[in-house]
Amino acid sequence: MMLLVLPMTLLLTACDGTNSEVVVRVVCPTINQYDAKTQERALAEYNALPAGSALRLFIGDYKRLRDQIRICRARSK
Repeated sequence: MMLLVLPMTLLLTACDGTNSEVVVRVVCPTINQYDAKTQERALAEYNALPAGSALRLFIGDYKRLRDQIRICRARSK
């Protein structure tokens, strides 16, 4: 019987209805910034890839991830 009393007491006393505020903090990853020269070089290298290159798929995924991070950062301000 004593084994049941302690958990029930803890459950009942842990719920204080006077202050039940929940705070949610969104933490968005940072985005690396690249200078114009590096971006131009990356674009030239991307354009030189063969049409069926797997790297094109990976780069597209990376772009979508960066876009999602930008949205996350805009919403968390």
